[in-house]
Amino acid sequence: MGKKLLLISLALSLVLITATPTTALAAKPASFYTSGYISAISVPDQWQAGKSDRWVVVERQISGTLFGDIGGEVGTDFTMTYRGNFDVNTQAGTFHGTVDADSYVLKVDGRVHPLVFVGWYAPGIPLYKLTISGRWSFTEGAKGQGALDASAIFVPTPEGHVWFITASDFDMTGKWQP
Repeated sequence: MGKKLLLISLALSLVLITATPTTALAAKPASFYTSGYISAISVPDQWQAGKSDRWVVVERQISGTLFGDIGGEVGTDFTMTYRGNFDVNTQAGTFHGTVDADSYVLKVDGRVHPLVFVGWYAPGIPLYKLTISGRWSFTEGAKGQGALDASAIFVPTPEGHVWFITASDFDMTGKWQP
């Protein structure tokens, strides 16, 4: 009698496992949206790549505030630490790094598109806009991935590097499991 009950229990368990949809066993990813702004950029650890117009940025940080799925309505501070390779004349290049915000850490990588002149900060001091696009994925605090889009209007140093940011936006969209 014991063997028969064991076999029936096993058969019933297999039927229930195969009949239960996988989506019922795991949480569905939800839409993810976080936006914010950049409030500061650090002095970079960088050097010129040979005699070219390209610069290797070993480490640089931008910081700001995020709202939405990370940060809520009140907002939370974030720091993005990145490295990259950029053309000093256009600021175009690629970057890789991490975003730290509250208990979340995200891996980011993407492209900085060539700068565009947008006006004057003061007489003789130009303003340029950079547009940034890329991807992100959680490494701590949640699961998920998506797209990163940002822009920054900045005043350049006399050598053409980003000196300070006057206006910006920072958006991350995608799917996540908090």
